[in-house]
Amino acid sequence: MLIVREHDTTEARTLRAGGRAGFLLAGFVVACVVMAALNLRPALTSTATMVAEIQAGLGLGGVWMGVLTTMPVLCFGAFGPLAPFLSARLGLERTIAALLAGLAAGLALRALPTGLALFAGTLVAGASIGMAGVLLPVVIRRRFPERIGSMTGLYTMILSIGGASAAGLTPVFERAWHSWTLALASWSVLALAAGIMWAALAAVEPPSVSTGRLPRFSLLLRDRLAWSVTAFMGLQAGLAFIVLGWLPTLLRDRGLDVLDAGVVTSVSILSQTATALLVPSLATRRVSARLLVVLVLLATCTGFLGLLYAPLASRLLWALVLGLGQGGLFGLALLFVSLRSPSADVTAMLSGMSQSIGYLGASLCPFAVGMLRSGGDTLLGPAVMVVLITAGCTWAGLRAAAPAYVLSHLKRD
Repeated sequence: MLIVREHDTTEARTLRAGGRAGFLLAGFVVACVVMAALNLRPALTSTATMVAEIQAGLGLGGVWMGVLTTMPVLCFGAFGPLAPFLSARLGLERTIAALLAGLAAGLALRALPTGLALFAGTLVAGASIGMAGVLLPVVIRRRFPERIGSMTGLYTMILSIGGASAAGLTPVFERAWHSWTLALASWSVLALAAGIMWAALAAVEPPSVSTGRLPRFSLLLRDRLAWSVTAFMGLQAGLAFIVLGWLPTLLRDRGLDVLDAGVVTSVSILSQTATALLVPSLATRRVSARLLVVLVLLATCTGFLGLLYAPLASRLLWALVLGLGQGGLFGLALLFVSLRSPSADVTAMLSGMSQSIGYLGASLCPFAVGMLRSGGDTLLGPAVMVVLITAGCTWAGLRAAAPAYVLSHLKRD
């Protein structure tokens, strides 16, 4: 496995350049990060709101819809580890620009009303998102070394906003244009705009990255704490992708129309921004990380079950509870990667392990929901599955929250 190493930073170049030009460059980099983050969730949440329309339009059964909702998550794990190889050849900025162009192309394929175009577009989009998601934290680390916390918080917040926007607006587009294919493909415009911005950034600077081999990566595979962090990352991602891929459909099974189901999903995703920023900060201070693990998982499970079984009049309350829980979960998963690593190199290795293996495992969750939903009671199977995942995630999270380092058994200089 390879790791991208930084030789220079935007802030250092800003100080050398001095004045307005360096400030504008740093501001443009922030805008590029924001635009890229906006594009990392709409491919998932837009599809989730159109499941009924896709099934009616293409005649797909529950198994194929399970495959469709699983493909992006599977791509995250399968293609993410390839990102450092691409950036080594093209440079970090050029690689992200190319990946965003690939994302735009994949989303645009969805405009064609055929199953082949839909699945091919989803494959291309999922692969592009998986690789871009690995590289964007590298951009933040390299270009904003003094503001990693605030930039990571901004990044995670924009991720949630992008997902919520697609969940809420895609049904609006479908009703306005009377076409679910155009509604899904419309998000390619945002991806293309982001790709153009990153291409412009790459054009004003030479590539500034190289690669170094990580000979000790295999040691993580024998480290119990590393596996706990990976399991926590994967199980929380499984819960997240169940919500992103199936919550609107499950709400429609309860009788909500497509717009109302999209609004509820948007509220849930948007509310994640608060705890995604707050919980990691609390965990690094005086609040017990283990207590936070229990609280956010309890909120996640309770909110999901409330949306499935509580009176529909209270749906926005349960959506809020679910979102607050999941935002904290994602924040803790990212935080544990850093807290359990004794060095930056190990952080990169643990991040690669937790994302690749974790997301591959998480990809099974939306597929399983699709299979379980095919039974007589469309709500019971998903509900039981979420409870079981919550129990496993609690076990892994409590172990990952223990104050220790991975590879602690090795002698260090």
